[in-house]
Amino acid sequence: MSTEKKVAKIAVLGEKKKLKKLCKLALAKEPEVRAAVATALGPIKQDEAFNTLVDLVRNGDINVRKAAVMALGVNGRKAGAEHIRNIMTQEANASIVPVCQEAIAQIIASDER
Repeated sequence: MSTEKKVAKIAVLGEKKKLKKLCKLALAKEPEVRAAVATALGPIKQDEAFNTLVDLVRNGDINVRKAAVMALGVNGRKAGAEHIRNIMTQEANASIVPVCQEAIAQIIASDER
């Protein structure tokens, strides 16, 4: 299956909140697939989704890390802000800082715990 088809399938899995399948796909070789998984997990307010996003924030690919940071912002869980702040202080690639700032703003505005 092509990467584009996998990414499209992941979006559908996210809409259906198929958490187990998404978490399995978070281990895919292709960074585009991992980034799509992060995006799909953002709106899912379950612990396993949050924990997978935290793992993806530490991924070797900058685009996967950015997608995971944005997804933590969408998720809105206050604990996500600490992980994002750690990324801001440890990340060598400065392009992630504005993404982190936006995600933290989303978390602050969120009603989540």
